[in-house]
Order: sequence, then structure tokens, then C-alpha cells
Amino acid sequence: MYELVKTFKQQKAFERTWEFFCEKYKWYNDPYAKNGIRYNLFVRQFVKKKVIGTIEFIPYDPKNPNSTVEGPKKANFSQYNQIMLHQKQTWEIDKLCIHENYQRQGQFPYFMDIFADHINEHIPKYYLALIEKKFYRMLRLALGSAVEQRGEALIGPKTILIPVVVDVKMVIQNGGVKRERFGKKTPRILHEKSSAIL
Repeated sequence: MYELVKTFKQQKAFERTWEFFCEKYKWYNDPYAKNGIRYNLFVRQFVKKKVIGTIEFIPYDPKNPNSTVEGPKKANFSQYNQIMLHQKQTWEIDKLCIHENYQRQGQFPYFMDIFADHINEHIPKYYLALIEKKFYRMLRLALGSAVEQRGEALIGPKTILIPVVVDVKMVIQNGGVKRERFGKKTPRILHEKSSAIL
């Protein structure tokens, strides 16, 4: 299950979850974008919600000094004509994580539901991200050739980040998420608004 971060309490839960990973893996914690759209992934524990994962979407601007994907020691997505041609329909993905206590427990497909929500609401053409290598493999399994590595891997002290472009149109044309790979949990199908991308 997931929620759009709207309240101070939800934001604090997002920060606690994400910053735990920053500290553990010695990641630089990019500023929380003012125009960012954040989601918490959570599980129910009795009547309470426990946030176990996070994701942030930010409108892509290669000139933004706080870009999470573009710049020195990051990637150079602005060199690709198709991305620059569709810059207003391109979003950065940042702060993507699942708490280690909930990895390999079937929680990942809920991110596909979050993507479906964001796609239906904002009609993106591309997503850009620097994604931890394990997550990159998961996205490749879920979305196939719609996820493409662009550039060399960035090797950090405790992790490897892969520069990635997700072609949303290709995701939709390929029938969305490859649901059979996830067993019991079936991610929601993209809504009718997604046809605007095609």
C-alpha cells in the first residue's frame, strides 16, 4: 500500500525512511525538491501504518543545480536529443528505497502501482534515474526493454548506481508491467489517461 505525501507527518516518515539508507550507504541526501511529488510505501501493523519505502518524482531540468540525475559526478542525460525534445514530459526519480527488513517479501510491485498513479496524473514520456544496481535489475524484470541503461555505472563506497531512462510509451505498448513475474500481487493496470502518451 502507498500514500501520496501531503502532510507534515507523512513527510517526516518519508525522511526517516530515506535518511536511514543515506546514512547506511553513505549516499548524499539530495535536497527535498519543492516541486517534488513524494510517495510513502507502507504496511499495516494492526491499526498503524509503518513506512517501509519511498520514492520522489521531480520535473527534469538539466540546469537545476539540485538535479538528482544531471551534473558532475552524476549523469549527462541532456546529451540525448529525445530527452531534451520532451523535457517538459520528463521526470527524475529519486529517493527510491525499500527498507532492508522488507526486501524480498513481495513489496516491490507496489512501486508499479505508484508509477501507474504518477503516469495517469502527469502523463510523462520519460523517467530518468540513478538507480541502485539491485533495483535496476528489478525494474528490468518488471518493465523489460523499456528500461535502458544510459552511461557508465557510478561506483560509490557501498553501492553501484546505474543511470537509467524509462520510456513510458514503451511500457504501455508492451502491456505495462510483466505481472506474471510477481506472483500473487498484481500491479494495477495503467488507466485510460495513459493513451494520451501514445
